[in-house]
Amino acid sequence: MKKSFFAIILFIFITHSVEGHTPVDIKTVGVEPFRCEISASVEQKLSHGVYLTFTVTNLTEHKLQLLSWYTPFEGFLSDLFIIKDHVGELLVYNGMMVKRSSPSIEDYLVFSAKDKVEITLDLTQAYSITPGEYTVQLAPKNWHYLHHEVSLTNQCSTNQLSIKVSK
Repeated sequence: MKKSFFAIILFIFITHSVEGHTPVDIKTVGVEPFRCEISASVEQKLSHGVYLTFTVTNLTEHKLQLLSWYTPFEGFLSDLFIIKDHVGELLVYNGMMVKRSSPSIEDYLVFSAKDKVEITLDLTQAYSITPGEYTVQLAPKNWHYLHHEVSLTNQCSTNQLSIKVSK
């Protein structure tokens, strides 16, 4: 009896708005909220930099706020990509590593419904790339985002690129 009563109270609490907060749209939970893609010119000159473009699309019908930490949108402040040479050896990340406390609202990027945002990065700023052939993909990390003030996590994986770098 006590368990049933508790379950009913919990159900009411979850499905009704708490003052100042909007309830979570259940359709959004369990659905991939973002699509992530990387693109680049197949052949690039090392002397010009090795660039790739990272694109994120909000797949939902709702505004989402993505924490920029550990994503390409904050630049190279963490190891963002898995880059392997032609024999499958992993390139070591040489960029900055940042420790943080709690995020503030300024650390979140706002994505309107169906919004698409992209950034272009030079991989030579954080990885020791020499002439040769490489594969590149986004490193798997938990992404934190807000939906109606509720904190959620998701991993956004990308396609794998092949890039040929010449002098």
